[in-house]
Amino acid sequence: MEITPECIPCLLGRVLFEAELCAPKRADAAMRDSLKILSENYRPRANSAEVATRVHRRVYEIIGCKDPYARLKERSDEVASSLLPRAKEYIDQSSDPLRAAAVVAIAGNVMDFGIPGHDAPEQLSAEFEAILEQGLDIDDIDKMRQRLGPGKKVIYLLDNCGEGVLDRLLIEEIKRTGTKVVGVAKGEPVLTDVTIPDAKRAGLDEAFDEIISTGMFAVGIDTRRMSDKLGEELNSADLIVAKGMANFESLSGTDFRPIIYLMRAKCRPVARAIGARKGDNVAKLFV
Repeated sequence: MEITPECIPCLLGRVLFEAELCAPKRADAAMRDSLKILSENYRPRANSAEVATRVHRRVYEIIGCKDPYARLKERSDEVASSLLPRAKEYIDQSSDPLRAAAVVAIAGNVMDFGIPGHDAPEQLSAEFEAILEQGLDIDDIDKMRQRLGPGKKVIYLLDNCGEGVLDRLLIEEIKRTGTKVVGVAKGEPVLTDVTIPDAKRAGLDEAFDEIISTGMFAVGIDTRRMSDKLGEELNSADLIVAKGMANFESLSGTDFRPIIYLMRAKCRPVARAIGARKGDNVAKLFV
C-alpha cells in the first residue's frame, strides 16, 4: 500500500509511544531520527510498511530496547485468554462456525497499541461483544471456504499478540475441513506482532501443523528479504490468510494470490485501499 499523509502522524505517534515505554529521555532523538527517515523516504508510491520498518528499526536502536512492547504483548494474551470461553460459545452457537471464528479472529485485531484510540489490552474486553454483534462488513468467507479441504494448504500470517490467542479458534475451524495450516510468525520482535516464542506462549505451535518464521525484522512481510522457504510456502499455498493491516500494507501490491485479508479497518488509508470504511470488519479475498 502506498504511504499517505495520514500515515505520518500515526507513525510518529507510535514512535513516541515506544520511546515512552522504554526510554523517555531518548524520545527527542527517536523523533528526530524518525523525521529524518521520513523526509528521505516519503515519496510517491513508497510502501507504507517498508517506510515504517525503517523508522521502527532505528527507533529500537535509539531507545536500546529489543522488544518495547514485551509486557503489553503478555497482557494482551492474558486479556484474550479471558475471552476464550465467550468466543467459543459464540462459535458453537453459530450456524456457520467458520464465519463465526473469522469474526472472533478479527475482533482480536482491535489490540494495536500506539495509534489513536488503541491504548490498552483491556480495550478488547470492552469492545468484544459489540464487534461480535457487528459481524462482517465485507464478507468473502464463502469464497474462502471453497479453497479449503483435504489436500489443501493454508499459509496463515499472524499479526498481533492477544489476537493470536483468538486466531487459534479460526485455525481449528480451518483444520476441521482437512486443510493443512502453516503458521508464519515474525523473525524478530516488531511492534506487538507474534514471534515464535510468543506463538509458543499462546499455544499456537500446537494449533498449526507447522510454524515458520519470517526470518526478519519487518512491519508485515518484506518480500524482497524473505527466505526461500517462506517464498516457497507462499507460492505453493492454496490460500494465504493474512491477518491485520500491516500484512495488507506490505502484500497488497504483490502477486501473492489467492489471499484473504482479515482485519479490523482501524485507519482511513487502509480502509480506503481495501474498499472498506474505517471501523469495518473485513474478510476480503483477492485472486
